[in-house]
Amino acid sequence: MTADYTAAWMPDDRPGRDNEVMAGLAAAWVAAEAREQQAVPLLVTAQLSVQEGIETLSRFARDHAATTPRGEMRTGRGANRGRGPVLGFLLNYKEFSWAARFARGSSLTLVEDRNYPLIGWAMETGALNLSTGEPTPDRRTEYQRQQLDHILSNGNNGWSRGTGADRTLQILHDLHCEEPMSADVILGTMLARGKSGSALTDLAKLIKRAKQNGDGTADDAHGSRRW
Repeated sequence: MTADYTAAWMPDDRPGRDNEVMAGLAAAWVAAEAREQQAVPLLVTAQLSVQEGIETLSRFARDHAATTPRGEMRTGRGANRGRGPVLGFLLNYKEFSWAARFARGSSLTLVEDRNYPLIGWAMETGALNLSTGEPTPDRRTEYQRQQLDHILSNGNNGWSRGTGADRTLQILHDLHCEEPMSADVILGTMLARGKSGSALTDLAKLIKRAKQNGDGTADDAHGSRRW
């Protein structure tokens, strides 16, 4: 099932990016969503200390609310917040899965960590690219989307072992041979469809194996990130 929130993101696609600028654009979008929904926004970071070096995030936390997957909480005027827009800053896939729960029925914007690419998530959700002001184009072919559906259906219990993992490995192999697609897109699509960070770790291993089986080469310096 595709995500049940309105999505936006700041891709980490340019060298020398300014985190203050990235955070500012994301925070402005979330604040606008909050005003429209008459809701209190929430900031999610890996640790509260992440906010301290970025004035936009520090101010956001003071004015609204902030939390981390570790259970740390900082509240301003949003102490008793309900559902509302969420700003996720430099989250890994496990942290994303945790943060997305707070955005259900509302809005989610993410400032991307390039170590955890979100392009597949952005394609799947039609996320607004805040650096361009345009929705993220879906460049997946019909065949690729069908194969992604098959990968999802074989990952009901994750992709760690068993028949589902074996079938997924074959699907990935066929996909690599027919219409190669980056691991970023595959993993991000599964993220948008609700798969956990732990499940994606197992899927990434299968993607790596499928590539090695398909062409006999080792992954590049980014590991399983790209085919």
